Amino acid sequence: MPDQSPLLNALTHEPTSTEALYERVGYATLARLGLIPYDAFRAELAKLAAAGQAEKHTVEEGATLWRLPPPAEP
Repeated sequence: MPDQSPLLNALTHEPTSTEALYERVGYATLARLGLIPYDAFRAELAKLAAAGQAEKHTVEEGATLWRLPPPAEP
């Protein structure tokens, strides 16, 4: 995916569910990025997490929460 900024822009430091992020990014942007399939969207979020640009947490209920990593300490 050449332009990840819409996904990064959707993330905050507050944990947010995958579903809420999907809605936050919006259908038009998801279509432009080729991420309408939910699995493709999740895969891109997982790539951001693997690159250290996002954090992924799974809660007891099985939901996945995403957030920006905390700022680096000086």
